[in-house]
Order: sequence, then structure tokens, then C-alpha cells
Amino acid sequence: MSSDWRLTIAESIKRPLFQQAEVVAGHRGLSRPIRWVHVLESADTGQFLNGGELILSTGLGFGETREKRLAYLSELIRRKAAGLCIELGNYFPNIPDDLLDMANHHEFPVIVFQKPVRFVDITQDLHEHLINRQMQALRDLEAYSRSLQQLSLQAQGTHKLLQHFQTAVQTQVFMYTPGSAPQFVPSPPNTVQTELAELMRAHFPEEAAANASAHFLDLTDTKKIVYQPVIAMGHLLAYVGMVLYERSADEYLLLTMDNTVSAMAQILMRKMFVEEQARATEQRLFDDLIANRPMPEEQMRSLLGLSGTAKTPLYHTMMMSFEQKQETHSDSLPPHDLTAVFRSLLTRLGFRTFIRCNGNRFYFLLLEKNSLSDPRRLLEKAMKEITRITTQIMGLDTQISFGAGRVGKRLSEAGKHLAEAEQALAFHHESPSPFFSDLGLFRLLFHVPYEPVLKSFIHDYLGPLIAHDVEHGSQLVHTLRIYLNTNLSKQEAAEKLFIHRQTLYHRLEKISECLGEDYSTPNRRICIEIALRALDWLSKEGTPVGSTEKEKTKPWHM
Repeated sequence: MSSDWRLTIAESIKRPLFQQAEVVAGHRGLSRPIRWVHVLESADTGQFLNGGELILSTGLGFGETREKRLAYLSELIRRKAAGLCIELGNYFPNIPDDLLDMANHHEFPVIVFQKPVRFVDITQDLHEHLINRQMQALRDLEAYSRSLQQLSLQAQGTHKLLQHFQTAVQTQVFMYTPGSAPQFVPSPPNTVQTELAELMRAHFPEEAAANASAHFLDLTDTKKIVYQPVIAMGHLLAYVGMVLYERSADEYLLLTMDNTVSAMAQILMRKMFVEEQARATEQRLFDDLIANRPMPEEQMRSLLGLSGTAKTPLYHTMMMSFEQKQETHSDSLPPHDLTAVFRSLLTRLGFRTFIRCNGNRFYFLLLEKNSLSDPRRLLEKAMKEITRITTQIMGLDTQISFGAGRVGKRLSEAGKHLAEAEQALAFHHESPSPFFSDLGLFRLLFHVPYEPVLKSFIHDYLGPLIAHDVEHGSQLVHTLRIYLNTNLSKQEAAEKLFIHRQTLYHRLEKISECLGEDYSTPNRRICIEIALRALDWLSKEGTPVGSTEKEKTKPWHM
């Protein structure tokens, strides 16, 4: 885009109507841009200024006294006017020294006309010139946008796009991806690169910014960084920005950067999707892990691209399940397209990431690139960010659950740790934590055979209660579950069951008849609670285990 769209005071005084004009103060402010031309004779009407106006005046309303003229000039400076043109005459025969001193102090240009001029001619000439320049700038911006579209469809890469951006804005530009070294065009000295990189790491957020518009970072009074996040599918990909020296970030610079950011997002997302399509080996690896097929250590190392001498890194397994309450439209984003975004997020957190999407589940194998001091905190952070991105893309009604296995040391045991993540996911309703290591006694259920151990265990501790529910259509199993969950509080249990306390007393008597009076003693209670959890889990797995309500599966005959 052309950078000469602005009309400065220095350019204005070269216009034919200013041939008889003279700059008498504020010479250092002649580079100020003019946004509009306005006639203003009194400081009382200064509130109508928006900033950037070149003021025309005869001194009619302020030329009589020192207080009035200084108040008038002070108001123009406060309102950020561009400059003042005064026609010398009856109202203002000369420019007093006090007004000149104030203008010079604030670098505020004061221009005098020694002979009468027609303000309407000046206004018309400058306004026409301003409008023509702005229209040309808009045409240049449209042409720049079209050229960006062409670049985004070619295999030019991010550096080519940055070069095109730098040509348009004629200043130092950059792209910064959190966790990586910035790219600069043109390339500044190494000391400057290091300084700017440190500033970006310290001040640029590493997660998706809530405000996707331009941000400003002042370096000195005359130097600033203007940057904008590159966000796609709710995920921060990078930042694109520029360094401005003695130059303001006007709307045309910001529009140029905004268009560049949009094109950069397309290039980065396309690159990520291409990389995902090339990961056929990774998909086969996960298919074997999901099927829990044994795999030798060396074969795993080969598939993951680890050299023979490299130390096996610690790794983590994680599973995510999602469920949408409403049917998705045919043009909605396929879930597997999120793998590129998830990979970028997890890589930034310090993991070498392998992902597989299968149906409504994502499988993660996360190798620590370097030894992490607190990997659990990073996994929790990843789960939170993945949840935010998924709900943003797939809808707020999407139900998302996670499971994470224990830390792995041998790659040949990755299938076992993935099974742990699956167990943690299976018990996400019962456990407040998604980590397998926090499941407690319920870690055992996953490894106990359905037949005959779990079913006989359930039969021994809940059999009479299940039979009573099936025969009479009662809800004694559900009542017992709530009663134990509320730590034997009859009032709280009745409230959660939405029944009267007398009804609860009657049900508890029936439970005592079926299970015996000692069902709430510590030893029996812990067994009963495990049996209840096992019953719930087997019901969710689709194994016929009986029913507590008539509408569930066929009765389990014991």
C-alpha cells in the first residue's frame, strides 16, 4: 500500500494558496498529518475538534488579551489539532512572543498569512487533496488484499508474505510464534533481534488473545511495536507485527496488517493440515496401541523416529471423548481437522505430539521433548485449552471428557498406559480427576475379568437388591447409591432423591431386609460401594448386568 496517503503540514504549505504564508513557530511539528481543515475563532468551540485538524482563524475571538490567546492556543494543543493558520489584520495585527513561545514549546506549527486569503478556497483545496489521497490509499489497499489472496494460494511460505508486508508498510516487520525465534524482514542486527525477541516473550501472551485486534507495546517515546494475533479455530498460531519509529499507527497501516494476518492464518492452517495428512505411520501406530497389540521397544522407537542411541523420553497417554447433544450440520468442521490445532498447542507446551482421531475420540501420545518439572500441570492446562477450542468450534453444548494414564518410561508399554487413560475416561463421572493415578480402588475394576469375578462380586453384595428392583419396579439400588454418596445423611439423600423422608425410611428398611442390618458398617460398605461402581461401569460398557429401572436391559439372572 502507498505510504503517502497522509497530507502533512509541510506538504500543505507548498500548495499555491500558501505562497504568501510563513511558518513563524513550531517548525519541528511540520510533519504532523492533517485529517481535516476547520475554521475556529473561539476556544469555547474547541470541543468540536477530533484531533488532526488544521485550524484557520482571523483572531476575532481571542486576539484582544493575553489570557484569551493563550487559552485559545492551549485548547488547540489539548485537542491535538495539527496546526494553526492566522490571517494578520485588524483582529490580530502581529503574533505576540508569548504565543510564539508556547507554540515552539509544544512543537505546534503556527502559520501566518500576511495578506487576506479566502478560507473557503483553502478548505476546498486541502479537502479535495485529502479525499483524493484517501481514495488512492483505499485502491492501494484493495490491490494489496488481492495480492495477498494470490500469495496465500501459492507455495510461497511465510517469509515471502512477510516480505510483501514489509514492502507495503516500509518499516521493520516480524512474525513471532510463542516458543520459537521470531522472523524479521528486513533482518536487523543480532543484538536488536535478541532484544526484540525477549520483549515478545515477556509481553506477548502464549495463548489465544481475547482481543484479536491490534495491540501496542511502547518501547520509547518515539518507538513502538504494533502487533496482532494470528488466530484460527480459536487457537493462537503466531503474531504478526511491525516496529514504528516516529510514526503513528494510522488506520491504513492497521488495515494492511489485518489483511496480512488473515492471509498468514490461511497459510499456517494449510501447512498444518498438509502435515496431518502425511502422518500415515502415526495412524497405524495408534491402531496397534488401541488394539493393545504387543510391540517391541525397538519397533516403537523406529516408528517414533528415535535414534538407536537416544535416551527414551518420558511420555504420557491421554484420551478425549466428545459428544454433541445436537446433530451437526453437513457443512460443519470434521472433528479430525482439530488434530492440527491440538498438535500445535501441545507442541508449544513442550511435548512431541502424536494424535489419532477415531470416531468421537482423540488419542494422544505425548513425549517430553525435554524433562518437564511439572508435566501434570501442563496436561491440565492442555485439557482446559483443548476444551475451550473444541466447544468454540463444535458448540457450547459439546460434552468433553478426558482420561490420562500414568507416566510411561518404556515405549513397549504404551498400549498399557493408553488402556489406563481409557479406564480414567470410563470413570470420569465417578472421579473428579481425569488422571488414572487418582482413581484409587477403581483402578482395579478395569483389570478384573467380567466373568466370573465382577459379576459374582456384584451378586454377593447387591444381588437381592437388584432382584427386588427387577421384580417390583422399585429403585432401591439407586436409593442406596445416593444414600452412601451423601455419607448416610438421610436429609440430604431425601433431597437429592426428591422424596419425603418417610419414603426414604421405608426404602432403607427394604434395603436392610435385602442386604442385612450391617450393610453400612465400614467393611461391608466399602465392598457395596465397589459393587455399585462396578455395576454402573458394566452397564455403560453394554454388558448385561441387570437393571434398576424397567427401561434398562433385560434382567441379569444370577
